[in-house]
Amino acid sequence: MSNNLSKQQLRHLLSNGSKGITMVEVLLAGVIMLIVMVGTARISIQSITSGRHRIERDRIEAAIHNNIQLIQQADSMLTLESMPKKDQRSACLNPAAYLKKQLSQKGGAIAVPAPALSGVSHNNLIERSISAGQHPGITVITYQFLAPEHSIKNERRTIELNPNFQTRCILE
Repeated sequence: MSNNLSKQQLRHLLSNGSKGITMVEVLLAGVIMLIVMVGTARISIQSITSGRHRIERDRIEAAIHNNIQLIQQADSMLTLESMPKKDQRSACLNPAAYLKKQLSQKGGAIAVPAPALSGVSHNNLIERSISAGQHPGITVITYQFLAPEHSIKNERRTIELNPNFQTRCILE
């Protein structure tokens, strides 16, 4: 009997009280679901893009740091004793210019090529310049690159290096 009562009550509720879901409710639920899905998709895309930019930035930074270490190694190898006697005086007069010349000289004993790192467009991403600083004892090495992130334009890393051999120079 209790089973019959519950079936009768169920029939009564279905026939009188419940009209079902209206089209407006369906559209509203669809719009809310669309907003949530678009938000989730944007977060996912931003995360993937950020990760790709981080990988590219790490490659650029690693290439620059590797090049700096090679330059420091070359500077350590360039001693006053390792220079030809005829170059020692001019090297001591302007140590920064001499170091620049030795680092930039193609095929030289301590030449260090610029870091070669090509990107998606196969252009070298890093430009290196070596110059004698305003002071005769400082060599300035500058690395410029276009940042992988779109919100940042050009970036620059500058290293000032005192040539290792200049401490051994005795000028007249």
